[in-house]
Amino acid sequence: MEIIPEPEWERLIKELIAHKGTAMLMGATDSGKSTLARYLIRNLVSKNSVTSFVDSDIGQSSLGLPGTISMKIFKTAKDIEDFDAEKIFFMGFLNPAKNISLMIDGTKKMVNSARKDTELILVDTTGLINGEHGKALKMGKIRAITPQHIIAVQRYNELEHILTMIEGITIHRIEASRMVKGRSRESRVRYRKERFDEYFDNTKVAEFLLDGVHFFYNGKPLMPKEADFKKGTLIGLNHDEDTMALGILLELYHTSIIFKSPIKSVRGMNRVVLGDINLYE
Repeated sequence: MEIIPEPEWERLIKELIAHKGTAMLMGATDSGKSTLARYLIRNLVSKNSVTSFVDSDIGQSSLGLPGTISMKIFKTAKDIEDFDAEKIFFMGFLNPAKNISLMIDGTKKMVNSARKDTELILVDTTGLINGEHGKALKMGKIRAITPQHIIAVQRYNELEHILTMIEGITIHRIEASRMVKGRSRESRVRYRKERFDEYFDNTKVAEFLLDGVHFFYNGKPLMPKEADFKKGTLIGLNHDEDTMALGILLELYHTSIIFKSPIKSVRGMNRVVLGDINLYE
């Protein structure tokens, strides 16, 4: 995909190389945050700046799967060609307003993981910016990950109600690219389906049984009832809090679950996170 840069993007690259740290991208839906993030990653790596990318746009993730917060470290051009997540944190839903505290916790977890190996981290966020939910989500993430930079991508000052609350952080105001095109709800749904179809390719998946596992939903433990979660429910397969892979629920019996997934083994998996996303509906 060819990306035509705006003039101010080059200045932003120089600032990030000079000062490093964590940079959080904010912008409304269809503002071009993900396009800018890809451009920054490619050019930072080309200038020998190892860069981590945390994608917390759970509805339209460009790095991981929908319903997840994902992370990858980019060191070479080959890493950019293979634009897939190294680590994921399964949320189980697509609307960030459903559980703002879990959104914040998941983003913080991925950023902390990236900080172990890199000094320069880009964090993409959802397009939820309006109302109390938008303000709470963005300010909560800022407090949790303490970024050194805010990259505010906007057209009509739509982020200023949040930006005026920020102190002690360098704010880079970037005008949304004129090349960005809005996407319809249908195209967003189609994009998510394509990502899941690719991950759960029938030539790669197998059926598994897990017994005696702990179940979680919306960030909390529970004892699930079969009637509460239908066949086709998307699940996270975890070792403690770390999501190792995703699966599709087939059958559920008290503390046992049958599912299909592209994983090779269930060894070490002791927690199943049940979601709200159903791939059969």
